[in-house]
Amino acid sequence: MTFLRSILAAVALATLAACAALPARPAGGMVADLAEDVQLVSQDSLGADFATEARRIDVQQRAWQAIAQRYYDPRLNGVDWPAVRDKYRPRVAGAQTDAQFYLALKSMVRELNDSHTRVVTPRESADHRRYAALSTGAALNVIDDQLVIVDVDKDSPAARAGLQRGDVVLAIDSHRFDAKFFAAARSLPLTGEDIASPEAQPARADEAMRFAQLRAVRRVLQRAPDQPPRAQRVTIGRDGGSAFEVVLQPEPLVRPPTVTTLTLPSGVTVVKLNRFSVRNRGDIERALRAAEPSRALVLDLRGNGGGDYSQFVWLVRQFLPEERHVMTQLTRAGDEVRERPVRLAPAAQPFLKPIAVLTDRRSGSASELTAVALLEQRDAIVVGESTCGCVVGVSWEYILPGGGGVRVSETGFRSAGGRRMEGQPLAPAIYAPPRLPELRAGRDLALEAAERALLERSALPPSLVRDLTGRRPPLA
Repeated sequence: MTFLRSILAAVALATLAACAALPARPAGGMVADLAEDVQLVSQDSLGADFATEARRIDVQQRAWQAIAQRYYDPRLNGVDWPAVRDKYRPRVAGAQTDAQFYLALKSMVRELNDSHTRVVTPRESADHRRYAALSTGAALNVIDDQLVIVDVDKDSPAARAGLQRGDVVLAIDSHRFDAKFFAAARSLPLTGEDIASPEAQPARADEAMRFAQLRAVRRVLQRAPDQPPRAQRVTIGRDGGSAFEVVLQPEPLVRPPTVTTLTLPSGVTVVKLNRFSVRNRGDIERALRAAEPSRALVLDLRGNGGGDYSQFVWLVRQFLPEERHVMTQLTRAGDEVRERPVRLAPAAQPFLKPIAVLTDRRSGSASELTAVALLEQRDAIVVGESTCGCVVGVSWEYILPGGGGVRVSETGFRSAGGRRMEGQPLAPAIYAPPRLPELRAGRDLALEAAERALLERSALPPSLVRDLTGRRPPLA
């Protein structure tokens, strides 16, 4: 450590010691009795907790301190954290509204380039813990320089408006998403104004391009913290060249944990999870029991942003033939990183037939842990698109004055095979991104590819299948 770094470290430690610790609340898990009327932060004034410059500076310091003291990497991803605090202090001091103040804090934390560490408003905190997100219910992706609806939530504004998979979004209000927009977006850099949680850039060139294009869409559509939702005028292009307009009013859509199961005529069973939660453990057990006669299993984790770490542990055990080291946890120990191997014993009746895992850019956190563990321990076939690269653990949300909070990644992960999980999207073995004609025809290219690969594998001699589910010898 250089002399300058020693001085900065000493100053930081002195500052930490001078500040009181923040109270905390659990960061995850369903909270059933959260009030629906949690107040939005003000867009036109400052509340009592942030009314003076001194109070705003104090809250910034508390948020900064929580990260400096608890973040799992003592080097803070190589970021000069004191310099980041000083960079945003003028914006914090000069904030004229609660929304401006939260925006400054969010931008400050965004500089850490961590997928889970963030500052949240009271409403965002409550929504996260009741599985709610303000949305129209239309999941978007970029396909061939077009903004395409790839999924529609049931009972959502988009569904009620009759929108379908394969519809092309030509414009939202005054923002046109045409060829010119997407050509300019291909090389769009990150800026301090991108306050959404960062995702890692995938390695494939075409995926990286679409990643930059989708980020450009998010940038023009992002709102100030807790800005009241307003109706959006959306222009839709549909197969056949027709175009029409719909008006969508975003709603706080609650997506509780669900499990859906389908057995294909080929004898392959598909189990889809929309999130990781102990609440649906019984549903997964029943799905796996029903899949026992199947030739193979597809675990569909597309759109699954993660959830309970304990559910990842439980789920992976259902597929292990024997006790295995599946992951290493990384936690903070002063100025060092403590490593703890995660060893899992198999379930009483594990599923040991061939498996595939479907992923996309919305697969994150516990979904990525599961996909990597099953890839390394069971030679699972990963199919679809690259994952988010968003894999760290947040156990607590530290409560800020005013009721907001700062969520800190206190656990990092490295796979048993030595893979750094955060910031490294998992690329599929079989790349099967959605295509517009198939979306409109109701086909699922990723599922079709997974089914073909599993049928080929399940046709192998039984002795080789046993080896693949055990010590994973290389295929000839």
